[in-house]
Amino acid sequence: MKTIAAIITVHNRVSYLEKCLYSLINQSVKPEEIIICDDGSDENIIEFLKSFSEQNNCKIKYIRQEFNGFRVARSRNNAVLYSKSDILVFLDSDVILTKNYIKKIYDFFQGNRNCFVTNYPVRLTQKQTEKISLDCIINCKYEIITIKQKLKIVRQYFKDLFYSITNRFRKTNKRLSPKFRGGVSAVIKEDFLAVNGYDERFIGWGNEDDNLSKRLYIYGLNGRNIGLREFPIHLYHTPFHKNGFRSNKNLANELKKEINAGNYFTPYGLQNRYQKDEVFYTEF
Repeated sequence: MKTIAAIITVHNRVSYLEKCLYSLINQSVKPEEIIICDDGSDENIIEFLKSFSEQNNCKIKYIRQEFNGFRVARSRNNAVLYSKSDILVFLDSDVILTKNYIKKIYDFFQGNRNCFVTNYPVRLTQKQTEKISLDCIINCKYEIITIKQKLKIVRQYFKDLFYSITNRFRKTNKRLSPKFRGGVSAVIKEDFLAVNGYDERFIGWGNEDDNLSKRLYIYGLNGRNIGLREFPIHLYHTPFHKNGFRSNKNLANELKKEINAGNYFTPYGLQNRYQKDEVFYTEF
């Protein structure tokens, strides 16, 4: 019987984290671990989590690193190092879930191996996000989602399914999709450890997920989108990046050559941390 850890990345926006957590604790199948990895928030995340834990009688692990330029790769690795579960479900704090999302992932990994899960979110508009109340989230009532938004989920599902099926006929270094989408994905912890987790050299917005995705493929996994009926929902916010600019693009291109040569184990991940600054850990 496999166990699940829900790993939530956060940087400020407590109101979004609250919605994410209520969505999580009201799942039909609940994770054994809830782990918050904080990338140096200015807001008082600790006080909020302490109150939330007491009010909802749920245990939460909290790991914080100081802010030093958007280190989401390192932050997620921090959480994995404190996890005891078999399955790692990665979520961003601006994501809420349909009722059976965690159950769908749990069921999938009971019968499937050599895969990672990568879903695709419904992206709410600013007006839709403003209308999503805690009551809607607690009861998993998302009638606000339009047919057009659902059709986009369907199209992406079948696009990813095509690549999942045809990947078996491609060399591992030619497998590019479905991509590992960090805030809406899941992987067996054993496989995550095998590639040494996220490459912590990715500092700033972008490409850390693409790098991990490529290494997981070279390692021997196949990507699967299982989010046709149960899917994540992305709350609107102003983007972290400027016009899609990726500060890590050159690094990503350099590392592709090494990965295609079979080097799926990053030298700077869970082992041999790229930066040595301390992290703070507590439980509620």
